[in-house]
Amino acid sequence: MEILQLRYFYESSKNENFARTAEKFMVPTSSVSASVKRLEQELGCSLFDRFSNRIMLNKNGKRLQQSLCVILNELDQVVEDLSTGSDDNREIKMLVRSMRSKITDCIIVYSTKYPHAAFKTAFDFRETNFENYDIIIDEKTDRYPEYESFEFCNLRLRLTVAANSPLCGRKLTLKQLCNQPFITIGEQSNMQNILLRACRQAGFTPNIAVQSNDIKCLDKLIASGIGIGLSREFPLEKNSDIAFLDVTDFNERYTVYSYYKKKAAYGNVQHFLNFLKNNAI
Repeated sequence: MEILQLRYFYESSKNENFARTAEKFMVPTSSVSASVKRLEQELGCSLFDRFSNRIMLNKNGKRLQQSLCVILNELDQVVEDLSTGSDDNREIKMLVRSMRSKITDCIIVYSTKYPHAAFKTAFDFRETNFENYDIIIDEKTDRYPEYESFEFCNLRLRLTVAANSPLCGRKLTLKQLCNQPFITIGEQSNMQNILLRACRQAGFTPNIAVQSNDIKCLDKLIASGIGIGLSREFPLEKNSDIAFLDVTDFNERYTVYSYYKKKAAYGNVQHFLNFLKNNAI
C-alpha cells in the first residue's frame, strides 16, 4: 500500500470520479483507476460500487474516506511545517467572495496553530479594487488576469427542502418546481446566479421568498419548510433536517478557486496558500 494510492482513492472518493482525480494529478484516468483497484485488492474489499458510466462510494469506502480525511491533512501539514522556516510576519491580505463559512473555518484553524499570523480579510461581493489583496477566493472567472490560481473546491449543487417535505422521494424536473418558493443567498452571490440561470433555462423565473447572507440561517429556513434552497454537497457532512431533491435535469456544480499574486507568494502568504491546498474540497 502506497501513499499515492491512498491519495488517488481519497480524491476520487470526494468527487466519485476517477477522471477528475486524474486531471488534478495530471495522470491518465486509467492510472488512477488501476491504482484504486490495486488498493482494493490489497484490502480485500471493494471501495466503490461501479456502474456503466459512474462510480459510487460504498460503506467500505466511506469508512476509509473518513479516516484519510484526518490522516492525510495532518501528514501534509506536518511536512509543510517542517519544510517552512520563514520568519515573514506580513499581513495576509485576502478578499473572500465565495465559500465564506469554509474560509472562516480555515482562518480560525490556521490562526490557532500559528498565533503569529495576521489577516486583513474582506468578505465582500461588491469589492472591485482587487490589487489590495494577495489572495482572492472566488468562483472560476477571468477577472483576475494577473493572478495565479488553484482549485479550492468543486462541489455538486443540490436543491434541498425540509426533510418532511412531500417533494422528497420523487423524481422531479426543474420545471415542476416553478410554482414553489425559493430561498437563496443574497443578491449578487454566485449561488443565486447559478439558481437563476438554471431556472431560466427551464423556462421560468423563480419566486425568491427569502434571501439570507448567512449559510446557517439559510439551512434553518430550508429546514423550516419555507421554501426550496440550493446547497453544496459537502463530503462527510449531513444535516438530518434537510433532504436533497432528486431533480433529474439539475446538474450544476460549484467551483471556487484561490487566486493569488505570484510576487506575494512567499513566507506567510505561501504557507497559508499551502494550508488552503491541503484543505481543498
